[in-house]
Amino acid sequence: MALLKIATVILILFAGSILCSLTVEPLPVIEDPLLMTVWGESIELLNINYFCDSLQIARDYSPAAKVEDLNSGAGFRIGKELPEEIFHPFYVFGTPYRTLVVIVGGAERGSAEDINRIEMLASSVKGSGGKVLAIDIDVEGTGDDPVKGEFVRAIVPFLDVLIVAESPTDQYLPHLKSDIPILVELPVVVDLVSIFERDFGGGRCCD
Repeated sequence: MALLKIATVILILFAGSILCSLTVEPLPVIEDPLLMTVWGESIELLNINYFCDSLQIARDYSPAAKVEDLNSGAGFRIGKELPEEIFHPFYVFGTPYRTLVVIVGGAERGSAEDINRIEMLASSVKGSGGKVLAIDIDVEGTGDDPVKGEFVRAIVPFLDVLIVAESPTDQYLPHLKSDIPILVELPVVVDLVSIFERDFGGGRCCD
């Protein structure tokens, strides 16, 4: 029975991945090294990390990354948060990050104060010619939270790509006045599997 459940989940992921890949246009080139951080909270955060780890996406994941960490470059977590990191031999330790990915959830205690951290990270990456992406997985959001609204106003000017997965877009739409950022709306979070694999180089770290 357990094997049947696992097989069913894999089949659903595979089918969803194919369907999404047929309907979503490719994103702009996402360069590494890639720094992934978090604003807010979401019940889907563990799933996002599971997707990324399963697809072997080379990234530095730090929920509370600061500008100092960004400036340290790729592999800053080694010796601080991690004993080793399998992907870093593929590029030089300390290489400047080319892409910032912000995983966005709903506002929680401390989220208002955390807006400045994300804004500083985004500003620094854009200032060096990199790209900024936001992936909103606020699946329990109502779309009218004032703190979330403040975050949206702060981050949208920096974004190259906004991916909204199973989350309301109400607070974003008034600020999307041009073709940039590119907006990708996904009906379910699992559709991110296809995006990660196709556009983030998932599963191809060692080609």
